Amino acid sequence: MANNRLRWHGLDELKADLRRLPEELAQEGSAIIFAHADGAMAEIAAAYPTRTGNLRKGLRRTINAVGRWGAGALVKNVAKHAWIFEHGTQARHTAIGANRGAMPAGRVFIPIVMRWRRKMYAQLAALLERHGLRTSGSPDSTNVFRNAA
Repeated sequence: MANNRLRWHGLDELKADLRRLPEELAQEGSAIIFAHADGAMAEIAAAYPTRTGNLRKGLRRTINAVGRWGAGALVKNVAKHAWIFEHGTQARHTAIGANRGAMPAGRVFIPIVMRWRRKMYAQLAALLERHGLRTSGSPDSTNVFRNAA
């Protein structure tokens, strides 16, 4: 019978580090997510027209799933006319055919949110790489956080 031994040095420390990793990532990731949600809201509010202020008043940030395994934030506008402002309307006509015109699309909310989301994904990918994980894909793709083989 062979008298071979295999001895692990630092295995307990490795286990402890792996247990702390999701919590550390969630804490740092939460800060990144909330900062980008707040930044997007501020830029959107500055870009909205100031005629009544209802679009600005309708901006909301909802915090979702903050915990050891993840975090999320939802930026939305609850103003009744937010969708109409963002997407515009077709030309409207009265019953006798008078043209009342079309409302052009505002294109404020969606482009700003997309830009801030790309920035957030890039920072989250950098966070993972600082912790020794590899990321692949681009911030626009859905596989940015898959572990590269």
